[in-house]
Amino acid sequence: MSDVSEAYELARRDAKRLLRLARTGALATLDGGAPFATLVGVASDWDGAPLFLMSELARHTRNLAEDPRASLLLTTQGGRGDPLNQPRLTIGGPVERCPDPTSRERYLRRYPKAKLYADFTDFSLRRMRIETVHFNGGFGRADALKPEDILTPPGELSALIAAEPELLQRLEALGETALTRLADGADPGPRVWRPVGLDPEGLDFSAGALAGRATFAKAAFEPEDWWRQLQVELASRPIDP
Repeated sequence: MSDVSEAYELARRDAKRLLRLARTGALATLDGGAPFATLVGVASDWDGAPLFLMSELARHTRNLAEDPRASLLLTTQGGRGDPLNQPRLTIGGPVERCPDPTSRERYLRRYPKAKLYADFTDFSLRRMRIETVHFNGGFGRADALKPEDILTPPGELSALIAAEPELLQRLEALGETALTRLADGADPGPRVWRPVGLDPEGLDFSAGALAGRATFAKAAFEPEDWWRQLQVELASRPIDP
């Protein structure tokens, strides 16, 4: 593989991971033709597309009603050093209502406190249809990617969606040690990780404000194949002495 191909593959992998791990983002909408940026909570849909729970009273929601085009900036959860040397991802496209109840459940598992107001009549789930992608992995690493580079490959999801509740229960039964080995997306230290959503390419974890992810070597759309991929991934993780 050439250096260019290796760099592109690294950018694609890092951008896809950031898309899944991000908990908040800066959403820019058009406010009377002028840019208007707000902080929003973000969860990932089955294919990785961002999900938002929005109030109709929010200014950005009113802006989207006039023009659905938006841009979303996602960054890592911080760390030491210059923040401009940290990876960030800018994606753009229309933000539209998302009536899928399984997508809504994914958002609420990521943000359980949102259940207190999610059923209010002025709240609804929205989803960005990604049309543009720009990834910056730090100094000297700016890459223009395509939506298909960061979204999960298309496939039949119905069986995996139907099996998700059972698979999450099986995950919980693995115990805290196994879940900690799988959830590698946050700062080191003692955490109580809980699985909050799965998809064909892995699964997401949450520990308070922190997010973690286990990513499979290949996508799995059938439940038992997905579980086998999980076991392979777990076996590859080192056991702390």
